[in-house]
Amino acid sequence: MRVNRQLSFLIIAFILFCLFLRAVSGILLPFVLGILVAYMLHPVIDRLENKKVHRGFACAIMLVLFYSILTAIGFFTIPLVFQQIEGFMAKLPQYQHDFSHQVMPWIREKLQRISPDLADQIDDKAQEIPANITEAIGLSSEKIFHSGLWLLNLLSLILITPIVSFYLLRDWSIFMAKLYSLLPQNYAPIIKRQAYKIDETISAFLRGQLTVCLILGFYYGISLSILGLNFGFLIGMATGILTFIPYIGLIAGALTGLLVAFFQYGNDPKHILMVGAIFLFGHLAESNIITPKIVGEKIGVHPAWLIFSLLAGGALLGFLGVIIAVPMTAIIGVLVRFAVDQYEHSSYYIRNRNPGHLQQPDDYTPEPGSILAIDEPVHKRKRRSPRKKK
Repeated sequence: MRVNRQLSFLIIAFILFCLFLRAVSGILLPFVLGILVAYMLHPVIDRLENKKVHRGFACAIMLVLFYSILTAIGFFTIPLVFQQIEGFMAKLPQYQHDFSHQVMPWIREKLQRISPDLADQIDDKAQEIPANITEAIGLSSEKIFHSGLWLLNLLSLILITPIVSFYLLRDWSIFMAKLYSLLPQNYAPIIKRQAYKIDETISAFLRGQLTVCLILGFYYGISLSILGLNFGFLIGMATGILTFIPYIGLIAGALTGLLVAFFQYGNDPKHILMVGAIFLFGHLAESNIITPKIVGEKIGVHPAWLIFSLLAGGALLGFLGVIIAVPMTAIIGVLVRFAVDQYEHSSYYIRNRNPGHLQQPDDYTPEPGSILAIDEPVHKRKRRSPRKKK
């Protein structure tokens, strides 16, 4: 009964906490960004403190250096990005016209052979695309610039985020010590062990994936700009930033780049193929070299679960939800694996693992195609030598 009361209390507290976050989500962004900055710089501050550097001085120096680098990057990239956004918006009607008169006839012709009804439905939807894009851009601009909060949010990001980062970095050890002192002593070692796993997963994703996104963003942006693609830097940076969403970022960026190249170069397949080659080389380098070397295999989050969490976070809390989704996904993943491990070592699982009335013969194998069939990965299959006839 006592355990049930404790569990009910924790569930109610969690629900109230989520409702509180929902209610104050409009002002949380600078605090969340400040926490993320402090979390990423914390190991560097610890190393400096171990070298007899005063922690407060190390925090001030590292934050000044970090925000100076961030400001320098923004000083050179933000004007270029805004310039390309303005140019893209100016050419958007022309792109819509070219898409309707060049791409859609080819798609309609192919679909007519498969399903005429489907071709007509897609054609009707395609006619609504230009109006929908224009309406979405207008509503977004109105929401951002005419809500009266955009200036307040910008000022809070500039002023509050560095302050939050500084105080969290300076007092990080105090916060952790106080938090650990409040843990139930009987379960403190287990909770700490899971917290270390969560920290390992989050740090591998945040620090590693942020580096990967920056590398790919500048690679795509500079490569497409050298090639001469219109809005190449904008498309490349957006593709690099969105690579933390598995497959979706790459597909969206590659399709946008290829469409712009098609409208720009027309019947010149050489430049279109070069754009495709840039995205293909970037994807191969990211999958086989960059991500394994920088991020490694510490994340342990399935791509489908990560995509779902990002979309769910965005639907619940907007941009703030997307930022929170990654740490929450890592936390839930570690806790689920811990719960499964506890269940597999519990007496209930061991006692009921092979109940007599459900035992199958040793040579039982599910039918091909059954959901109970578990296919061994091809690269792990061992060749079985043929049995010798006696």
